Amino acid sequence: MKRLLLLAACTAAAGCSESKVVVRATLADNAQPVADLPVWVLPYDRQALMDSLAGDVGEPEPAIPAALVTQLEGLRARERELTAAGDPRVPAFRAQREAVQAQVDSIRVARRRWRERTFADFDSLAAAREAELGSPAAVDTTDARGVARIPAEGQVWVWASYVLPDVTLEWNVPVTVRGDSTTVRLTRENATERRFY
Repeated sequence: MKRLLLLAACTAAAGCSESKVVVRATLADNAQPVADLPVWVLPYDRQALMDSLAGDVGEPEPAIPAALVTQLEGLRARERELTAAGDPRVPAFRAQREAVQAQVDSIRVARRRWRERTFADFDSLAAAREAELGSPAAVDTTDARGVARIPAEGQVWVWASYVLPDVTLEWNVPVTVRGDSTTVRLTRENATERRFY
């Protein structure tokens, strides 16, 4: 019921157009569909807006060095091996891993704070852009078949984000909607992967 009301509101906001974006979300071709995925159709390029905000800050987002991530993953693997073997060196490896994890965590906190500062104005800028274009954002959630249908016309961007155990997949797909419907496939291949580290 909530989904139908949302679609009705989006259709009314889009001027009762019959045009729509049909999104099909799977992690790979012929794979299980991604159900319950919120999918946004935006009248602006979300990533370009975020890049603009990041460029205005004057300092880059804190990054976790790849070498530190590799070291942490290696220590975790070695600790698991030693634990399984009952090796007495487990406490030493655990202490090393915890020290490296503390470094990673401190950078993650700095990154979170940087994002909070940098993107604090995102919602108001996005709303202003929608007002300027005279076209609101629309959203739907994929069904059990991984399909969402969202009213849209003209040039839009399909945006969605899906969290896996070790990475977040993010889509920001430009599409021109013509006629009754335009199909957009969201797969791992056309996503940007953002590691948690």
